[in-house]
Amino acid sequence: MPVTRKQKEEAVKKLKEKLGASNFVAFLNFHGLSVAKGTELRKALRKAGADYLVSKKTLLGVAAKDAGLELDKKTLEGEIGAVFAEGEDEALASSKEVATFARKNKDMLKIIGGFWQKTWIDANEIKRLAAIPSREVLLTQLAFMLSQPVASLARALQEVEKKVTS
Repeated sequence: MPVTRKQKEEAVKKLKEKLGASNFVAFLNFHGLSVAKGTELRKALRKAGADYLVSKKTLLGVAAKDAGLELDKKTLEGEIGAVFAEGEDEALASSKEVATFARKNKDMLKIIGGFWQKTWIDANEIKRLAAIPSREVLLTQLAFMLSQPVASLARALQEVEKKVTS
């Protein structure tokens, strides 16, 4: 059953809204991905606060142009799925999910690239985003780094006290 013009316009409108509202968009080639694995990916992305949509490249290109984004459709090879995340926490969490899923399912899913804050990034940049630790881990590392000079000073003063009292 062919897709009507009205259905295409609705799809473009939805994609344009998603592209305009999202801080992070990742394009995935899901050729060979089974329905079960696709459902698993959707569930993981939903938990991370992201949406996953499958679209035709032409509709995606029109929506990106309407949203003011430069998207070269030639870079989008294969069957395309798009991950959309609005907030920065959701963006990092969804990039981790995408990178982990792609690593586990190399033969079925390939990261093509995407947008980070309306700027095009390649697959390697998405993998780098995925490697950023969570906010809690970063705060713990910062607290540890800030406490070390004080701890070192305390140890030095204890050693001086031992030498003076002995």
